[in-house]
Amino acid sequence: MNSLRNFVLSYSKIGIANGVKYTAALVLLFFLPINSYADEAKVNPEALTLEESIDIALKNNPALKATSEKIIGAKEKSWEVKTLFLPKLKAESSYTHLNKPPSLDLEAGVLTPQALSIKIGDDDMYNAQAVVQQPLFTGGKILSLNKQARNNLEATKYNYEGAKQNLILQVKEAYFGILVTQKYREVCQDAVEQMKAHLETVRGLYNAGIVPHIDLLRTEVQLANAEQALIKAENGVELAKSLFNTILGRDLNSPVKVVDVFEIIEQDYDLDQLFKLAQEHRPEIYKMKHNIEMAKAGIGVAQSNYWPQVGLFGNYRYHKGDEPIVEWREDWMVGVNVSVNVWNWGETKAQVGQAKAALRELEHLETQLKDGIALEVKGALLNLEEAKKRIKVSEKAVIQAQESLNSAQIGYKNGRVDNVEVLAAQLALTESQTNNLEAIYNYILSQARLEKATGMPAEVLARAEKSGGE
Repeated sequence: MNSLRNFVLSYSKIGIANGVKYTAALVLLFFLPINSYADEAKVNPEALTLEESIDIALKNNPALKATSEKIIGAKEKSWEVKTLFLPKLKAESSYTHLNKPPSLDLEAGVLTPQALSIKIGDDDMYNAQAVVQQPLFTGGKILSLNKQARNNLEATKYNYEGAKQNLILQVKEAYFGILVTQKYREVCQDAVEQMKAHLETVRGLYNAGIVPHIDLLRTEVQLANAEQALIKAENGVELAKSLFNTILGRDLNSPVKVVDVFEIIEQDYDLDQLFKLAQEHRPEIYKMKHNIEMAKAGIGVAQSNYWPQVGLFGNYRYHKGDEPIVEWREDWMVGVNVSVNVWNWGETKAQVGQAKAALRELEHLETQLKDGIALEVKGALLNLEEAKKRIKVSEKAVIQAQESLNSAQIGYKNGRVDNVEVLAAQLALTESQTNNLEAIYNYILSQARLEKATGMPAEVLARAEKSGGE
């Protein structure tokens, strides 16, 4: 009973986000019927299935939408870099009005016997020009920038796939969180009814002078505790539904109904096959590979500064008022520009060194990532195996605890057992039920985490079973 009480108190204190994690211990009640998706959907057509919930989240979740915008940004960046290969045309125009026309003033002297002012322009000046620039050789900089942009786009796409997998796991946790809080509420309701019935039995025996007053007080306290637990459980249901709506991108207070179904399909996986699947299909690995390619291209960008930068330029100008001849005139020019860093105090070398260090860092992180994924896969599999064993042990404990409670209740009515033993038997039954629920939920959650760890859905994971590998 203490574990249940602690669970309810924890759920209320930690809030929505972490509350579902604490509800994980109570996903199933072994004595509740298990319905199939099809049967439940017929009975309650408004209820969402897990697949429908995932589809809604993938369409509406704001965090996933934000991640998808990064793909659009990466595509635009890729096009931006491609434009560096192409000629750039820039047009400029201006109009200037002077308080007086520009002139050349000559004092009286050798050149002229008297002072003279020569008009060299107009007080209204017009200028329009077009400038064309085309890079010819950049030491591989544009090619390297283009490679960076392409790999950044691919890395962003894999980042989106990873976000989708994380979101799917969150939906599953929130989906089962609703079911577990609803079932826990039913447990609390049953506990209240059972304690009320037991209280009537104790009260009748007390009125008959068969049991002491302390039995009545203890039972009343236990009933009060059960009623408080029910209040906490009802609040937990609302919190779980709010979390579910948040993940699905719906209004926080939208009504929620989900199909009540839990299916435990026992499978024995081959760990090596799971490792192979994870290495082949986890989007984080492919994202890291493209990040490494980006770092390699970054070295090329830095090394391009060792080479001369060569470009072609052209200019066409149409103007008036800035020369002694105030009529409209035109002129043009073309040329080649060459720029070389002759000496920059090792700036380019330092930039190359930084780029190489960034590449080595990513290579180390790639090794760490693969090791972390392997650990994630093994951890999910070990938890799956542990839960499978605990289910069998806890089921037997539940049966034994129920028999013990039945025996204690009969003995109490017959005067052979005191009230403390009955309450202790009730607590033992609740604890054994909780252990059974924890094992069942851990199995379901480990299955979902194994799918996420390998990057593959359940139907593909089935191919990694030991029987299939042999």
